[in-house]
This record gives sequence, structure tokens and C-alpha cells, in this order.
Amino acid sequence: IFNDLFGGVVYAGIDTDKHKYPIGSGRVTFNSSKSYMKAVAAAFVEIKCSKFSKKVQVDPYLEDSLCSCCLLKQGPYFCRDLACFKYFCRHCWELAHSNEFIRHHKPLMRNNRSGGGPATRPIISLTPPTSKLGDRDM
Repeated sequence: IFNDLFGGVVYAGIDTDKHKYPIGSGRVTFNSSKSYMKAVAAAFVEIKCSKFSKKVQVDPYLEDSLCSCCLLKQGPYFCRDLACFKYFCRHCWELAHSNEFIRHHKPLMRNNRSGGGPATRPIISLTPPTSKLGDRDM
């Protein structure tokens, strides 16, 4: 489905628990930044089949990363809006997002759930191409 919608899919998988039961999340890896960014921009994908219909949340895969602004502190906040699309420490998030034009941006944080039951909405984490983030070929 993701290959049909965005192209460039090299891997798609469903996350499972130790008993191989789906836990409500999955992963998709792309071979191009263009496909990856199209999928991230979509934010949600509605999958309709004869047996079910499901709205799936699409989030970028978040890594442990330094703040992209100060490069000094951990950057636990990620702004998925394409105007930002980087990691922030708390101070830099508040500083950057005090601007009235981007104040509405919502931070994403790594999901540290460890088998705590199914997610409320199925989540697909997108893995960017293996090139460096600075070398995006958009």
C-alpha cells in the first residue's frame, strides 16, 4: 500500500510481541528521501479493504539525537512540520516555537512503550533512506 501511494518502499513490517501477536505498530523503509518526505507529509493513511477499514497514523522514526539548533543537549522533541523537521531540546523548542507562525506545531517524542498493550491507533514509523539527513534528494 505504501509503495503504491509513495513509491520507493524497500521494507515494510508489522511489529509483534514475543508471541508474534501484532502490537499495533509497524515500520516502512524507503530508498529515496522524496518518497519518505511524501509519506511523512501525509501524516495519516486510510486503508480500506473488503473486510475492514483502518486509519493509520504515519510518523517519522525518531532516534536519540542532539538538538539540531544548539548541538549541546539531547533533543527529545521532534518537529514533524516540514518547515522545521528537526530535533530540539526544551529550551530551543520554546525559543523557536515562540514565533506566532509556528506556535501551533506539536512536538513528537520517542515512544518508549515496552509491550504495554496495543496502541490506540495503529502507528507506522517511517525510516529515512540510508543517506545522511543533510543529503536529502528532494
